[in-house]
Amino acid sequence: MRSTLEALFLLATIGYVLGGIKIKGIHLGTSGVLLAALYFGHLGYEIPSLIRDLGLALFVGAVGLTAGPRFFRNLKQNAMSYGALAMAIVGSSAITVALFSKAFSLPGALSAGIYTGALTTTPGLAAALEVAQDNAVSIGYGIAYPFGVVGVVLFVQALPRLLGRDLRAEMQAVTDSIHAPERTDLLVKDFVVSEPSVYRKTLAELDIAAATGAVISRVRKGNQVLPAFSDTVLLEGDVIRGVGTEDALSKLEEIVGPYTSAPMNQPGLEVRDLVLESPALVGKTPMNLSLHEQYGVMLTRIRRVGVEFVPTAQTVFEHKDVIRAVGPSFGLDRLEALVGKQRQSLDELGMLSLMAVLALGTALAKVRFMIPGTNGVSLGLAGGPLMVGLIVGHFGGIGPWSLRPSGRLLSVMREAGLMLFLAGAGVAAGHGFVDTVARYGWLLFLGGALVTFVPMCIGFMLATWVFKLSLPDTLGSICGGMTSTPALGALITAAGSEEVAASYAATYPFALVLVVLASQALASLL
Repeated sequence: MRSTLEALFLLATIGYVLGGIKIKGIHLGTSGVLLAALYFGHLGYEIPSLIRDLGLALFVGAVGLTAGPRFFRNLKQNAMSYGALAMAIVGSSAITVALFSKAFSLPGALSAGIYTGALTTTPGLAAALEVAQDNAVSIGYGIAYPFGVVGVVLFVQALPRLLGRDLRAEMQAVTDSIHAPERTDLLVKDFVVSEPSVYRKTLAELDIAAATGAVISRVRKGNQVLPAFSDTVLLEGDVIRGVGTEDALSKLEEIVGPYTSAPMNQPGLEVRDLVLESPALVGKTPMNLSLHEQYGVMLTRIRRVGVEFVPTAQTVFEHKDVIRAVGPSFGLDRLEALVGKQRQSLDELGMLSLMAVLALGTALAKVRFMIPGTNGVSLGLAGGPLMVGLIVGHFGGIGPWSLRPSGRLLSVMREAGLMLFLAGAGVAAGHGFVDTVARYGWLLFLGGALVTFVPMCIGFMLATWVFKLSLPDTLGSICGGMTSTPALGALITAAGSEEVAASYAATYPFALVLVVLASQALASLL
């Protein structure tokens, strides 16, 4: 066997080229690496299992941290639905492979391998091998694995097109319903008050937030910079600082006057990001706190589960909101004592947090949970980092310390991890691939295709017609029920949002336990 870094990078390059080829708008994306890896495995190359495991841990850890903020809320609302979906998908795939095995007299061990490969489940493969003690399990796994990866990847991309539905638009609608009226991509700009219509009017009279969607955080009058309050009067030549989206700031410019790039000096004023930890403030609004009268400060923005938005007087505070306040130091000190501690970051990118999640996750992956009738079930590398990432992503930090890595770091780690995982898994499956296909011919391909597509169709009908889930949540739960991490990567790209991972994460734990039990049952009964 040959093992070289050159081979890894070359097959990844070829894989991305293959994945970028579009046929009627559908493409493999990162899963193209799997096809290249199968060929390299057939040629005799080998990639150390450590590379595959590293990629898997990076991918699921990043997914967990991304999905964590929405996961528990989603699970609380639809726990029964996701559990039932996992049972339907895992159960129907087991029944399909059992019927196929009996119809064509396939060896039980080979059939169990086809089952675990179609569901791309390494824990299931290990469980079936433990019961069957037959290498045919691994061969069946290697044959069906490409169908389990490529089939689900194509399914989640092709289905919305076949139904004539816009997945990105529906994902945006789901996101808007969760975060409304929040706005992302906030900008900060300064404007010179030069429109006579606003002269000698208070900010309360102008009601800038309602008119534009922006908020004025401070006003410079001569050489003095002050927080902007509702009773602040605008005069000709004042300079105001606006915070909002590009569209909101454009509207603000039309109302008050032109943009200025001159620096706004702010002696005596501070800006602090505070983590809302006080239970007494959860459910309250800025209006309830009388920030101007009591503290001499104002709020300019709130960051909640990764989304930053401009608050209004009626915005309801939630636990762990990160609020940005502007004002004199003595007022901010008093507000900090009421709200919580000043937010601090352990490092700019959040690499320390990510590494801690992976360390705890890989340790949890080895813990065996005893279930009657089995030798115990472990989460494995596909589950351990995912669970820890979900928990850390949900809580966000310890006290004032933020534990959420930056979005750009998570995006890079997720993509790199998926590539490494597919490269390692594909090369391993490529060994002996051609020989097995030559022996069993089209039967194995048919079996792999059936065991992949039948449960997805059943899961889609159940999620759509019975549980009334949205299309993004339906496809995410199908990926989770099929325990398909590569398909999740494709779905995130197709949906244009990482929030689709929440339904995957809600279904995955149920499917993980069920697929291990089903794998052992198939290996012993067929």
